[in-house]
Amino acid sequence: MTLDSAKAYMKDFFERYYKLLHNRDIVFLTLPNVPHEMRADVADSDDEWNVWKLIPSTITNDELDAIEVKYGLKLPIMVRAFLSTYHHLFEDPIGRNGLGSNKLLAFDNTYNPHLTANAFLPFAWDRDNYFIRCIDLTNMPNEDKCPVLEIDHEYMFDVTFAAEDKGEIATREQLMQYMRPVSDNFKQYLELVYNNFVDEYGEHKQ
Repeated sequence: MTLDSAKAYMKDFFERYYKLLHNRDIVFLTLPNVPHEMRADVADSDDEWNVWKLIPSTITNDELDAIEVKYGLKLPIMVRAFLSTYHHLFEDPIGRNGLGSNKLLAFDNTYNPHLTANAFLPFAWDRDNYFIRCIDLTNMPNEDKCPVLEIDHEYMFDVTFAAEDKGEIATREQLMQYMRPVSDNFKQYLELVYNNFVDEYGEHKQ
């Protein structure tokens, strides 16, 4: 897989998913302080509450490289494409990665050094904001074999706080006892989110 092919997939996915939500008026849920560049053409530019839209990502390779340094992990090509194709304000389980200080908001909101130290790349919360979702990178560079898992944040904090009290990092075994599978890989995860939405709401408004 090349970055170009991954970005082509991400462009298609984001546009399909945005259209799906648009058909159900979900992107029209009002959001405060939407950056001007992300306000949809139908939005009132003078209104504090605005409809948002997808815009091409301004995230640079240097910024992506900085994430790798911070996390101590090599980002999968699909994740680099996920971040560098569009800025978006999707709710979880996709998460928001907008403009300015919110460029990497979903990643910042899930980052945990105990997860990254054990080759788990956190990227979003579940829709109910109870489970942190992450990619298990132990099979890298074979991204197709890097499953998406989720962990109950309360149990995770119990484990990580106990480790910190000892000046330690939680072990992979301690974390894995609370992990449960979501999908076989990140691409499958995105399609699962899309298909779950279709199953719940349908493709079009009734």
